[in-house]
Amino acid sequence: MEEICDKRKCTACSACLNVCPKGAIRMVEEGAAGYLYPAIDPDLCIDCGLCARTCPVNHPVELRAPMRAYAAISRDEADLMSSASGGASSLLAQETLRRGGVVYGCAMESYRSVRHVRIDKTEDAWRIKGSKYVQSQVGTVYKEVKADLKAGREVMFSGTPCQVAGLRRFLRRDYPNLLLVDLVCHGVPSQKLLRDNVQNVLTESDVADGNYQVTFRRKGRQTSELRYGVFLAEDAIPVVSGRLVDFPSNDYIAAFMAGLIFRENCFTCPYARPERGSDITIADFWGLQPCSVPKGSGVSLMLVSTAKGQEWADTIREKAVMEERPVAEAVRGNGQLQAPSRRPGEREAFLADYASAPKQAYAKYLRRYRRELRVRKGKGMVIAVVRGIPFVGPVARRLWRRIRHNRA
Repeated sequence: MEEICDKRKCTACSACLNVCPKGAIRMVEEGAAGYLYPAIDPDLCIDCGLCARTCPVNHPVELRAPMRAYAAISRDEADLMSSASGGASSLLAQETLRRGGVVYGCAMESYRSVRHVRIDKTEDAWRIKGSKYVQSQVGTVYKEVKADLKAGREVMFSGTPCQVAGLRRFLRRDYPNLLLVDLVCHGVPSQKLLRDNVQNVLTESDVADGNYQVTFRRKGRQTSELRYGVFLAEDAIPVVSGRLVDFPSNDYIAAFMAGLIFRENCFTCPYARPERGSDITIADFWGLQPCSVPKGSGVSLMLVSTAKGQEWADTIREKAVMEERPVAEAVRGNGQLQAPSRRPGEREAFLADYASAPKQAYAKYLRRYRRELRVRKGKGMVIAVVRGIPFVGPVARRLWRRIRHNRA
């Protein structure tokens, strides 16, 4: 076997690694950016073809239209504030563990190691909380999931849509004791790009290296306080040249937001649509209209696509503030439920320059993106000032609504 699937579409889901009966496949980092791809050991490979037949790129999984959409937040204040959004995924994980099941999800062990892990104790559920703007290593987790399912354990697996598809293709059938939860994903950078960035931050900050965990989002008491960046500790943000390493100063998070460092397949992602391959889809509920769910600390979107997903959504109602919302509202507010991230025209040039001069490559190819951000921020400030002027603000709002109406 020379090639499992079209390399441009490979998601590194690791279904091929898990299904190989001879252990002939491993995931390796390629190029200066370090994107993961399967490598086949010709001395071990027996050309059975299981990898190609299992690959979800070659054999796509069935996608299902969402049945219902919910806005939800955890009633537990500590749980809510330690969650990236409203805590819906955390509530599902806690319920699975409370019932004696196991949970598989992405854990940040350190900035050098982000991987899927098995959780079977409630006190360890924190390990898979929070957003990780990087691709996790799946390893042989699909095999562990199958073993737990066959043992009769209830299992919740959460991951990106392509990881869920990889697990479904590996299992080859549905299990009534398996809950599949996917995330609305913008795209995934490689772990090498993250390692390079953190090591650069540490060097420029004169901070000693260590097995630091990083977080990518920090939540204040209001959603307007949500901050994106690469933060090394709860109360200590490294400073580089007098500037906090949050968005848009930090190169990695700025390049993530610009879509510059996603792996190639992300730009043609078949899962960036309302139809999903999971039982429940979790995301931030962008575009949420006024309802009974408070917005102050982030709100989760739960898209339910199967009867099983609905049963699980019902199990967390008592521990959540939930309201059913129109599916169209959820889709309208989230671009990644409509189309994949746009491929920046300069991506290939960036990757080529990154190989020899990473810092200069970021500076060069993020210049236009950062300039556009400054322009948008300036416009936003002007609009805020105008809205705050007595009499002028209400008139301006009515005029803007009329303009939008005429455009429609």
